[in-house]
Amino acid sequence: MRYLLELNQKKAYGQIPVANSRGQIQFLIQGNLDNPNHTLYLKDSCGIEIGRLYTDGNGIISSYTIDVVNHSLVKVKRLNSKATNLFYITRLNYLVSGSIKNGSYKFVSGIKKVATVKTDVKKVGVVLTCDIDRPEDVPFILLCATLFTQWHTTPLKLPTFPPIGRKYNVKFN
Repeated sequence: MRYLLELNQKKAYGQIPVANSRGQIQFLIQGNLDNPNHTLYLKDSCGIEIGRLYTDGNGIISSYTIDVVNHSLVKVKRLNSKATNLFYITRLNYLVSGSIKNGSYKFVSGIKKVATVKTDVKKVGVVLTCDIDRPEDVPFILLCATLFTQWHTTPLKLPTFPPIGRKYNVKFN
């Protein structure tokens, strides 16, 4: 299954749509991670929450928790050493390998690839192309891809929600 997520600095309408391979909006991502109290929400096209990603606030280094409906909590952990820069998704037992900074990485379980993410910088902004093998992994991969993109690109001003008033503007740094 292929999903396209367009992250841009256009007007803030309260959410970022996630389109499937046919171009139909299947999910919406709302929220910000620019503050320890903020959260990213993944909702279906009807506005029903599927999952959320938030900082757990433990220790000096931020770690993140993914809470998906009808699933136990999953943590995103960074496994740093001098030789590697890997990420580990607990409970799912996925390692994230490749170059997150360069925008091309994959999620693997053992030796089996379960998803790939490719980041392209286009005229409209940053476009994430997520190829996900299993439907149950979709919320985890989409939320992780958004998190990793915020870590390694110019800070994104994700839209705030709900939009207030008739004017929608994004203030640039």
